[in-house]
Amino acid sequence: MKPDYANIIRFAMSMEMDGHNFFKEKAESFENPTTRELFEKLAKVELGHYNYLKGELERYTEDAENYEVNTEFMEQEGTESIFKEREKASHLDTTLVESDVPDMTILRMAYLIERDFAEFYEEASEEVEDERLKELFKKLAEWEYSHESIFKREYKRLKEEYMNLPWGG
Repeated sequence: MKPDYANIIRFAMSMEMDGHNFFKEKAESFENPTTRELFEKLAKVELGHYNYLKGELERYTEDAENYEVNTEFMEQEGTESIFKEREKASHLDTTLVESDVPDMTILRMAYLIERDFAEFYEEASEEVEDERLKELFKKLAEWEYSHESIFKREYKRLKEEYMNLPWGG
């Protein structure tokens, strides 16, 4: 049975909105302003993905035969994502550890959410036959994997740091 492409996009929109809400909510829990700003910006990125997908859905459902992926948005995200820029500009490695109480649980949840998104998009790209939608989902998977790697790397670094603290902190 051929998958309903519009429903795949709708589900993706739901995931992006969930991600937006998670990162926005968790941003408020960080005392360090740089870390908080990173999570706030990630919330905006996820909202941007939601809005992008909403536009793609509208264009796809209006005229599936002549649908073309909006590559302008894809090019704007590019390889120099907000995470890489933020990491360079704010020395993410040091600011997260300098927080009063770095929250490893939130970092772990962040990288798992991003991994789930990436895997969903990867699976969607394998299920669709439409090459234009394959391109769309593959690009979204790349973005989400890059987001995951930053949070996962920081989580692992903090975990290692905590495991090597002397007893009693």
